[in-house]
Amino acid sequence: MQFLFSNTVSSWALLWAHPLIVLAIGLLVFKATGYKTRTLEAVARVLVHFVDALSIMIIESVKWLAPAMMLTVAALVISRYVFGLSAIKPQEAVIYMHALLFLLAAPATLLANGHVRVDIFYEKLSERGRAVVDLLGVIFLLMPVAILIFKYGGNYAVRAWAFFEGSAEANGLPAVYLLKTSIPVFAMLMMAQGSAMALRAALLLNGTALMPSQAIEEKV
Repeated sequence: MQFLFSNTVSSWALLWAHPLIVLAIGLLVFKATGYKTRTLEAVARVLVHFVDALSIMIIESVKWLAPAMMLTVAALVISRYVFGLSAIKPQEAVIYMHALLFLLAAPATLLANGHVRVDIFYEKLSERGRAVVDLLGVIFLLMPVAILIFKYGGNYAVRAWAFFEGSAEANGLPAVYLLKTSIPVFAMLMMAQGSAMALRAALLLNGTALMPSQAIEEKV
């Protein structure tokens, strides 16, 4: 694991050119050279559906952090301004829930195409044109950023685990090391969902369209 967190060319290459990305590129290369890709396409469909299902399962679980966070904040306000009581652990729990909600729900947001796009031409492109943008965007933009977050966030978490870092407050939550671990986990999930997005785009360019984004949005 320490090797993956190291800032070496080999570790970058291993994380960047992992099986899903290689499979996406391989599908296009084999198709262009005239080879039959039915078996590869079948494997690709299984992998895409597996990653999509994982992202949906995670957001279905973490979405309950939103009402829990709301109720905790309401309880904190009432106890503070009505009864004059305050507690550190519930206050820090809100921070934990907020971080986990946004970090772990991000892959499903990418799956549902709910992320912010700065490409003003994307919606005007054809379906194949959008697939090309998605494929190139994942390989050259999303993956490098996710790998960078994984490496720096991973080292950040490793240092916290070294002494089981807890709260800076005496009565705070003693699990800061677990919270920091969510950073490399977030990066890994984004790499997985981004790779599935690239694989979905490669399948579309090969003539095999999977579940449309509208159906995915309804699930998420």
